[in-house]
Amino acid sequence: VSEGHGVRELLDASLSLAPDGADSAETRLRVFSLALDPYLGRLAYVKVQSGEVRDGDTLFNLTTKDKVQVRDVYAYSGAKLEKVGHAGAGSIAALAKLEGVELGATLGADPNAEPEPPIPFPKPVFVRAMAAKSQAEEEKVSTGLRDLATTKATLLFQRDPVTKEGLVSGMGDVQLDVLAERLRNRYGVEVQYRVPKVPYRETIRKTATAMYRHKKQTGGHGQFGEVHLRIEPLPRGAGFEFVDEIKGGVIPQQFIPGVEKGVREALEEGVLAGFPVVDVRAAVYYGTYHEVDSSELSFKIAARTAFKMAAENAEPTLLEPIMSLAVTTPEAFTGDIISDITSRRGRILGMEAEGGRTTIRVEVPMAETLSYALDLKALTQGRATFQMSFARYDFVPAQLQERLLAQLRAADAS
Repeated sequence: VSEGHGVRELLDASLSLAPDGADSAETRLRVFSLALDPYLGRLAYVKVQSGEVRDGDTLFNLTTKDKVQVRDVYAYSGAKLEKVGHAGAGSIAALAKLEGVELGATLGADPNAEPEPPIPFPKPVFVRAMAAKSQAEEEKVSTGLRDLATTKATLLFQRDPVTKEGLVSGMGDVQLDVLAERLRNRYGVEVQYRVPKVPYRETIRKTATAMYRHKKQTGGHGQFGEVHLRIEPLPRGAGFEFVDEIKGGVIPQQFIPGVEKGVREALEEGVLAGFPVVDVRAAVYYGTYHEVDSSELSFKIAARTAFKMAAENAEPTLLEPIMSLAVTTPEAFTGDIISDITSRRGRILGMEAEGGRTTIRVEVPMAETLSYALDLKALTQGRATFQMSFARYDFVPAQLQERLLAQLRAADAS
């Protein structure tokens, strides 16, 4: 390209595939980029596909059918953004303070017109836990992330409900470095990244029973509830089932909701490492109560304790998230990638070759993918790409579980 080879062909193809729009046709715009300007606020960069757009125009977001008010129309003159007031078909323009639009939105004068198909942005594959260096700056970081999240389709911000970490996902380490720089320059905050924790789950492998009697005398009305509980494993992905097997009124019906609440509370923190418990059926099959001292709270406490006692004897085990990956690489690197995936406890599902490139479909535990974007770049000189999505939870191999539990407990103690 530096010598000009192929430039004319590229320009000819661009003109053929993306012709100028018609000035006389109805106004239609496509939002292809969003940005935050320190003076102009939120900018929507648009391609005017047909018609024209002017200061003060009222358009419609053709996806949501909401009205969109155009305030000021800008365009670039060299590297400088200048107010131009209008833009015609085929032009690239920047619309200032345009609210109610998302990346890829189609804007038009006719609210009944059909929008363009969504832009297929790649899904983020590089994840890091992020936190402000100073706790006093957490609010500024949150504000900055809320603003920036609306401008980048390949940046995702979320808080993991299990690990309680704030997570930022992007296409690679460079994108996250740019994000940190923007937060520093625009919002005056410093952030730091670290490898995220894995959101493990816990489950059981066999059926177990337990009984717990909660009894407390406080001077007036006391607390009393006795619960006999049976827990048993369910298939992966089944979630949680609660079964009322009480007969003869040994636990009055009004206290059964308290039993279920107690079990659900116990599910929030497993007995191995405090991770949520899944794929379990819990059945209350017997109990006793007191005419005066029993209450829903008493049975909730009894059920919560009975569940944890039963779980200790039901072969509790860790579940780890398994990810689906599709790695596309030049054929020369196929063998190296397969060897690397195997070393990560991965499973090869299939391969497809086309045009000198191979797509390898695999499943790999999340714990083995936390730095895969960087490792794949190094392994293939940056010539391979991959997409990743959650597949399911599965058992942590027994030979790894004890070592993993020791690491988790050491991390909690530090």
